[in-house]
Amino acid sequence: MTSPADAPGAAPLVDVVVPTNRVSPYLGAALASVAAQTHARWDLIVVDDGSGRGDDLARIVAGVAGARIVHRENGGAAAARNTGIAAGSGEIVAFLDDDDVWPPDRLERLVAALGADAGALGAFGDGIDIDAEGVAFDSWHTPQATSDEYLRGDTPIPRITTLAVRRRAFELAGTFDEDFGLSQDTEFTLRVLRRGRLVTSGAVVVEYRRHDRNATAADWRRRHAAGSRAVRANLEDAERRGDAHHVAALRRNARLLDRAYASWSAGRVIGLLRQRRAGDAGADLWDSLRLSPWGVLTGWASTLASKLGARSRRSGA
Repeated sequence: MTSPADAPGAAPLVDVVVPTNRVSPYLGAALASVAAQTHARWDLIVVDDGSGRGDDLARIVAGVAGARIVHRENGGAAAARNTGIAAGSGEIVAFLDDDDVWPPDRLERLVAALGADAGALGAFGDGIDIDAEGVAFDSWHTPQATSDEYLRGDTPIPRITTLAVRRRAFELAGTFDEDFGLSQDTEFTLRVLRRGRLVTSGAVVVEYRRHDRNATAADWRRRHAAGSRAVRANLEDAERRGDAHHVAALRRNARLLDRAYASWSAGRVIGLLRQRRAGDAGADLWDSLRLSPWGVLTGWASTLASKLGARSRRSGA
């Protein structure tokens, strides 16, 4: 909920943008987690991206005092996020998916991280994976790194679900590219990193719900193609600008991305053969070799080392 107008020393207003093209069964919990934030100055903007169920959505949003809905024709997540950005006026913008949950201190932690580094364009944190029932089953950590380390692919970039960015970041880097689907968040984050730095809050800032309808549940080929497109879009833009430093970094990123997916795919070929899925194994091997022969070798080496290590531990037990 927003508090009175800005005054000297007042906490910054955070626009919370929630894009949705459906009435998610988890939306109520997502919005309730915003209402429970210890940072009191927020403006909750739910963007109805052509759900066709405006009345149902309104009933859920009405449960959070001060929340509002902006309706638009369906245009995808990038367009919906841009609509939410344009509808707000806060100094900081954070993004919440309609099936995720925020810890109560998320905004407080991210705002504090930005307050400690006036030059940072955004702040991020770590996450917990939860299942459809909200039970935690895994966690992940994104380490602090320089912008160059993120751009080179040496360190995974912060996920959009953990980010809070200053509105200034959109002025410098632009908003989300609406031509992108699955990888629009990666393309945007790389663009921001080319203009400035991101800082970690050092805290868990999202409970990321994994279920069959996640956009990230796509198969590895689709995920690779999307990620590669995001990197190459930034690479081509850097080339047009004559930015040799970032061109070199992003070329390395593209190579490492190909190698990582080839390694992962090649590593699962052995499992597919054990399942007598020779056709799938052959397709994975062929596609992996096309991406990165070196990645295939490292994938096999890692898989074999893991299996030999497990066998050795069993023998010594």
